[in-house]
Amino acid sequence: MNSTKTRAILALILAMLFWGCAAVFMRTLALALSAGNSIALRYVVLSIISLGGLLWLGTWRIPRADWPRFLIAGLAGMAGYNWFVNAGFELVPAGVGTLVTMIEPLMIAMLAALTLGEKLTRYVLLGVALAIAGSIVLFWPDLTTETQHPVSVRGLVYLLLCCIGWAIYTIATKPLLNRHDSFTVTAVTMLIAAPIMIGAASEPLPQLAARLDARQWFEAAYLVLASGLGGTMLWNYGAKHLSSTAAGTFLYLIPVIAVAAGALVLGEQVTAYVVAGGLLMLAGVAAAQFGPTLMSRR
Repeated sequence: MNSTKTRAILALILAMLFWGCAAVFMRTLALALSAGNSIALRYVVLSIISLGGLLWLGTWRIPRADWPRFLIAGLAGMAGYNWFVNAGFELVPAGVGTLVTMIEPLMIAMLAALTLGEKLTRYVLLGVALAIAGSIVLFWPDLTTETQHPVSVRGLVYLLLCCIGWAIYTIATKPLLNRHDSFTVTAVTMLIAAPIMIGAASEPLPQLAARLDARQWFEAAYLVLASGLGGTMLWNYGAKHLSSTAAGTFLYLIPVIAVAAGALVLGEQVTAYVVAGGLLMLAGVAAAQFGPTLMSRR
């Protein structure tokens, strides 16, 4: 592999690490503030950092021709994903909901094939199949217990829409990343999404901030800096140098990392299903990324 591809893979792995660990903090912060209030407070800080960075770097001047893509990525992608994923998980059990979101890489692959002409290689398809099988094994206990009760159709629709939102973001920003750096694309799309995200707050923002203790401020800082800004920048960098389909397979690492983080931080139980499912999902990502390289050496 060349050095650019290696850096792109490392960037995506680090982004998945940030996003996977963020699940722990999102859960605890949402319990303290509610999901809508938590994301509103985070987007206030993200907006300040994004605007300050654009002014400092001098990259805030966006050519008129690029604005349609930025608007699509910011509204349908960034805002759409965040709003629908929060609304969906409020209505759908965690196991079922996480399984539904595992179609996100497939949506990215299909949209990339339709709009960017990217080819679906047999290694990518094998990787997706292994990862889907792993996700089913990983959440099998949740599925067999929670699906005994009716699952909200509205919640399932929200989760499908959030997957479509991130697929749109990935495809819409692909050409933009050829003309703008990763921070600029991240910052502009976050600023476009900010009014919607901040408007979701049900309480005054100063009142919400006053309710946070030191630990919760740390959690908020992690979600803003590492998960929000850092993770999205790393994702944009990786997606720029890999095909959208190949980048999408890395999303299967998030549940594996989230489960590991839950075990380490919250003391959650790691079962045989978790281990087997995690290994299958890791094998899926490895097949999609390294299959052609390994076969060419034979």
